[in-house]
Amino acid sequence: MSDELVRDVYERLGAIGEKLDGINYIRDTANRAEDKADEALASTKSAHHRLNKIDKIVWWASTTIIGAVILALLALVIKTN
Repeated sequence: MSDELVRDVYERLGAIGEKLDGINYIRDTANRAEDKADEALASTKSAHHRLNKIDKIVWWASTTIIGAVILALLALVIKTN
């Protein structure tokens, strides 16, 4: 009976070892996914900053153009009077 018990213990230990290997694989996959998510977040933040800069440039350019048009119209009105 003791040989059978030892064999049963070894079989169960083998099954536990296989489960641990599976858990390690899942953990490695989760770590790789987390690394990819961190890279994606950094890329998104960088793109957001670039878009903010472009938005500021567009805003200043549009307000400058609108101001120039208003000044030109004002000068035209003053000149014609």
